[in-house]
Amino acid sequence: VDVKNPQDLPKLVEGLKRLSKSDPLVVCTSEESGEHIIAGAGELHLEICLKDLADDYMGGAPIKVSEPVVSYRETCTEESSQICLAKSANNHNRLFCNARPFPDQLAEAIDEGTISAKEDFKTRARKLADDFGMDVGEARKIWGFAPDGTGPNFVLDASKGVQYLNEIKDSVVSGFQWAMKEGPIA
Repeated sequence: VDVKNPQDLPKLVEGLKRLSKSDPLVVCTSEESGEHIIAGAGELHLEICLKDLADDYMGGAPIKVSEPVVSYRETCTEESSQICLAKSANNHNRLFCNARPFPDQLAEAIDEGTISAKEDFKTRARKLADDFGMDVGEARKIWGFAPDGTGPNFVLDASKGVQYLNEIKDSVVSGFQWAMKEGPIA
């Protein structure tokens, strides 16, 4: 969103603040480039927000609106049929990974904070085993949540009898965080 007349810029900034306060589903950000971004719950929601912004919060000042960018989300619906292989730069380490869906309601529990990255790993593992039927041993080996260390995805170490795996833990978690932030995998 931008203003057609530069003298209306203060109205836009104030209008964006008022819009984000009035609607909890709206996130308004200002980029370093001077671009103002409104994120909402869909195209119809954005149209209503833009109308409210121009008419109610900016007193009818004209605004320029670019085409909406729709970000897609994807999820894992069944255990992956392929096992992915990643080799270290020196070819001494190989990681085999696969993806599988969470048990029902686990993502919601993470979003609500019932299951948290900040919890003691033993307490969290017991909750995951009791409430969601996960293996306690695997649940204790959750390395990290993503995105941003709190999101409803996690990477866990399901290896058995592998030495020195903790040496690469930070690299694996960083890569997982990055991949989950980037969006669609396929």
